[in-house]
Amino acid sequence: MSADPKAESHASEAIHSLARGDVPSARTAIAQACEIDRAFNRLADAVYLACAEIEADGEVTTSTWNTLGDAVGSGELLAIVESSRNV
Repeated sequence: MSADPKAESHASEAIHSLARGDVPSARTAIAQACEIDRAFNRLADAVYLACAEIEADGEVTTSTWNTLGDAVGSGELLAIVESSRNV
């Protein structure tokens, strides 16, 4: 996903926040990313799903981590998803 660097930074923070179980920060960060670049809307859907799982079950499921990976495509954000899923 080629995007505005600031938007990508917010998206990265959203993913890291999910790994920490920090739902408010994840939601804020992905909203900021989408304000800058609508290309992150697909990732936003996956982030919101992950947030709902954290709120309901305390963790993000493997299938949702896979959805997050699919939403970011390849590159730096995929590496962040892959490293974050194992935290």
